[in-house]
Amino acid sequence: MSLTRTERALLATDGKLALAELFAGEREAVQARCDQTYDDDPDDRPVPFQVTRSAVALVELATGELLGTMTWRPVPYSLTVSGTAWNIGIHLLPVATGRGLSTAAGRLLVRHLFDTTEMNRVQAITDVANVPGWRGLERLGFRRDGVLRGVSVRAGEPRDMYIYAILRTEAHWDTKRTVLAQRSNVALARAFPGDRAEVMAASDDAFGVDPDPRTSPATPPTVFRGAVLDAGSRALLGIMSWHAVDYGNTFGCAAWNIGITLKTAARGRGIGTTAQRLLAEHLFATTDLDRVEAGTDVDNHAERRSLEKAGFRLDGTIRGAQVRDGRRRDLAVYGILRTDPPLRNS
Repeated sequence: MSLTRTERALLATDGKLALAELFAGEREAVQARCDQTYDDDPDDRPVPFQVTRSAVALVELATGELLGTMTWRPVPYSLTVSGTAWNIGIHLLPVATGRGLSTAAGRLLVRHLFDTTEMNRVQAITDVANVPGWRGLERLGFRRDGVLRGVSVRAGEPRDMYIYAILRTEAHWDTKRTVLAQRSNVALARAFPGDRAEVMAASDDAFGVDPDPRTSPATPPTVFRGAVLDAGSRALLGIMSWHAVDYGNTFGCAAWNIGITLKTAARGRGIGTTAQRLLAEHLFATTDLDRVEAGTDVDNHAERRSLEKAGFRLDGTIRGAQVRDGRRRDLAVYGILRTDPPLRNS
């Protein structure tokens, strides 16, 4: 049986790949030729529930070449549509591996499921030892929800599986991230909705101010946000914000005030220093304001060192500027001017 067929009905395409009609026997033929390192042991016992699984062919649009198969099935967490998720899987033929196709194919299938169904969650599970598998899911934008202990049997032994998921509100692939600046291993890029929530959930926010339900008398500023990414993997490491502050009711008396929050796992690697320097340089290059500043709790010594390494200078201390843990806290204010000398390593 030939694995290359062109006369297929298409379900979805991104212009290069397509989800298409799967011909009889192809799924079994593909699985027989794929790497089965992380496949479950065979088990002929009937499962005590009904499984409805859908499968499609993954083909190269230009040639019609079969590259693999993709599957999805519903996973009910409650007896409602809103409580049901799609669980997806992929098998690529050896000729299609190592070309980044799993990420593109996963993006195509997830977009198709969100576009054509009302489910709000797509998930995938993979063996904890399948490093390429779960790294591919992370590149796709899936987040690790946890570990399913002993949920799979391989080589006669129970195996733990990572469970990854992406929500409808987190799928932003229709618009590519715009990289604003990049240096070394850090990129500053356009932020997507959901980036800030993801970063805050992965940060201890040790110096966050106390919540206060009262309405501030100050006019809320227009806040711009950027994503801090790993320059290689494009993994989200943190979030940056900037807004204008006014020191004299003229353009020349305005400055940019910036802030940064990193995921806890991204700290201690110089990422904050590089990101804050990149943002200052970007603002000087793209706007006419001559000052960029940042404030941080006087006890946040890590952030203070980061700002100093990025070329910011301590301007002073604002006494009792913020409330944290029920106490008035002093704020250290740092600034950098367009006319300041560049860093030696910039």
